Amino acid sequence: SFLRGRALLEERKYREAREQLAEAVHLAPDYDEARAMLAWSQYFVGDSGEAIVTFKSALRRQPTWEGLYNGLGWSRLRLARYHLAAMAFRQAIDRNPEYVDAINGLGTALFELGQYDAALPLLEKALSGTRPLIGREPPETNALRHKVAWTLYYQERYREALAMFIRANLAAPDSHQILVGMGWCHMK
Repeated sequence: SFLRGRALLEERKYREAREQLAEAVHLAPDYDEARAMLAWSQYFVGDSGEAIVTFKSALRRQPTWEGLYNGLGWSRLRLARYHLAAMAFRQAIDRNPEYVDAINGLGTALFELGQYDAALPLLEKALSGTRPLIGREPPETNALRHKVAWTLYYQERYREALAMFIRANLAAPDSHQILVGMGWCHMK
């Protein structure tokens, strides 16, 4: 069940993975890796409440796993529990200061809380951490660029925001959200 669930999770077949991983956890309740993967599969199918419970139960057994705190943070973020999400991301970063996904999560939580001065350096660090040395950028790079642009905009740094929106637009020319950001920068 665990091996099938892990393979399905890697294939992004999250519903099927959740079923297999739930069975693996039922059969081997002490198998923490299965519990962690079950929590992520719950997150990816949109069951953030269930994912929070599963991440917390895994953390009781494995309080040093930064990935569990990261998953807890993203699950809380999805439910607009920004302060709690920020706490979880900070715990992940405390355990691994270079954890790009948790840095992105903390920056995102602070952005949502309107703490743009605190969010910007985190989002910029996450952005630099997602850029590959060669090859295509992963999709999260442009999403981060978009967040950085809006953060700059809300800090009233309109020229810098416009430059970032333009870079984001080059990667996603059909994104109306980026075009809206560019328009607002031009208006300011």
